[in-house]
This record gives sequence, C-alpha cells and structure tokens, in this order.
Amino acid sequence: MANNPIQEMIAAFAVGCMDKENFIQFKDYLQEGGELPKGELGELQNIVSMIPIILDLETPDPSLKDNVAKRLINMKDEIKTKIREDRKKTFAATATKSSTFVLSKTKANKITTPHAEPELTSEHKFLDTFHSTAKIELPNELTKSVAHELRNSKIESEQPQSLFTPGISTRGSDAPNQSNEKFSNSLVGWVSLMLSIILFCIVGYLTYNSVSSLNKKVEELESKITSLRSELASSTNFVNNYISVIEFFNYKDVTVVNLNATAAGDKATARVFLAYDEKEGLVQFKNVKPLQPNQGYQLWLISKGQAYSMGVYNPNGGEYLRITSFPFIPKELIQEIRVTIESNTGSPTPSVQNYLSGSMK
Repeated sequence: MANNPIQEMIAAFAVGCMDKENFIQFKDYLQEGGELPKGELGELQNIVSMIPIILDLETPDPSLKDNVAKRLINMKDEIKTKIREDRKKTFAATATKSSTFVLSKTKANKITTPHAEPELTSEHKFLDTFHSTAKIELPNELTKSVAHELRNSKIESEQPQSLFTPGISTRGSDAPNQSNEKFSNSLVGWVSLMLSIILFCIVGYLTYNSVSSLNKKVEELESKITSLRSELASSTNFVNNYISVIEFFNYKDVTVVNLNATAAGDKATARVFLAYDEKEGLVQFKNVKPLQPNQGYQLWLISKGQAYSMGVYNPNGGEYLRITSFPFIPKELIQEIRVTIESNTGSPTPSVQNYLSGSMK
C-alpha cells in the first residue's frame, strides 16, 4: 500500500471508505491549493468502477443461512405471541362495551308489570234488572228520563235500553289489556336479543378484519426483514472474501491481461492482474475444462523467448487466486502470458500445446 498520506487519502476517497475527519482534511487540502499526483485519482476511480464487473458474487455458507432462519423463526413466534395478547385485550374491551350498551338499552325499554286493578266497589255494582224476580222500585225521575229517551230515539231493536252508564267498565276488560302488555314485553325482549346478536356480529367482523390486516402487515414485514438480512449477509460475505482483492486494486500500476483459449470453439478464458511495483498479481479462470487429479494449470510469463513459471493453480469456480511466483522482469520485456496443463507439482518448461494465451501489447 502507499506510504504517502495524500495517496492513502486519494485511495480511500476513490473507494468511498473515507471517514468524516479525513474527508474534511482532504477537502481543506484541495481548497488551499494542495497538489495531487497527476492522474492517480482518475486511475483509481476507473479501477473501482471495474470492481462490479471483475468480481463475482458468491453464495453464503449454508450454516449461516440456517442460523438466520432459526433467528427469524424465533422472532416470528415472539411477534405472533404479542399479536395474540393484543387481540385478546381488544376483544375483551369491545365485548365489555357492547354488553354494557345492551344492558342499558334493555333497562330503558323495560315496561313494568301493571298492578292489579282494584276491585269494584259497591257503588259500581248493579243489580241484574232483566233476570231478577224481585221488585225494584226506581225513582220517578229516572223512569221519566228513560221513557223520554225511548220515545225520541229511533231504535229498531226491541231490546230494552241498558241502564249502565257508558263510562263504567267491568272487570272482564282487564284480560285483553294484560295480554297486550305481555305481548309487548316479549316483543321488546326479542328485539333486544336480535340487536345484541347483530352488535356482536358487527364487532366480530370488525375484529376479524383488523386481525387479518395485522397478520398481512406482519407477513410483509417478515418478508422485508428476510430480504434485508439476505442482502446484508451477501454484502458481509463479499467484503470478507474480497477485502484482499479491494486492497490489491488500490495499487496504482495494475495491468490487466486477457487470456483466450487457443483451440477453436473452446470458451475458456482467464484474466491476469499484475502490479509491478509491489510484485503482486491475481489470476481468474472461467469456463476451463476439468482436470485429472494429478494435473493443474501452470501460468507462464514469456520474455525474449524464455518462459518463467508463475505458479500452478487448480481453480474452483471464478475466484481470484493470488500469483505465488512473480518473476523480476521489467514490464517492457514481457511479451506474452500463457497457461498450459501440467502436473500438479509443476513443470520446469511449458508444454508444446498452449491452453490459454494472451499478449501484453
């Protein structure tokens, strides 16, 4: 890595991991007319922009997924328990309110049973004048008034006019009134019962809708939490696995060499990343054919017709492998980079048949 603080700040700024204090110092340095190494910031930004292309995502470890799934299941049980408790409290409060309302309404509509009508006194009792054989003496004034009414009225019936006054009622008229009152009481009771049933149905329906909406929201939140946790896990794995690659691409003299298959129709490729000042490098294989247990891919650097070994590799997927041997040869003298299939222990000289090759020019 660079030893100059300005170069370190430039690298941190290009990668996007500069903290606030260093950013303020870097900004003040630029505003005061500080000088920067020519073209270094642009080269670093170009390399950083290439990271999403040259890096491949890897699936997380299955054990990590199991741990996350167990934690999510525990969280789901806790959330469901809390929802059940809130639902019980809400339903109890609603049932209490509804029962209080029905009770007050029933009391307001309740009709008290009327008292028995007092027995008629002797003043309201009259003798049966039509069937009695006893001789009854009536006042002359009453007889005259009745005779006068009979003469003036045009009654076709031959029955005698009743002597009872129309305002006086007998005890037999109380029976219809009592039956009407009983019917009205039963009707009020049935109406109150129906209102209570309707009220409970409405409360149950509203409670069911509220619980359904809460369950739906909980499921949406659980799915969001799951997706966010998977993204966080993949980001963490990416940073942990490729921190050395990110540090490698902070070097300012990284050169990329693309290697292609020499056989027609073969889609195998490889990329070699070389940092000459630090004498470090990376190699990435893609679509290469499987090897025998005792074979490996050996990387060669060709300079003035001489081949120099840069290590033997057994790739597994598209990971980046660090070059184990970096020959001390100037960059200008390197003509070509080749890959041959050799034994897994390596060969002092490359095979005649090249598997992959790429030019430095």
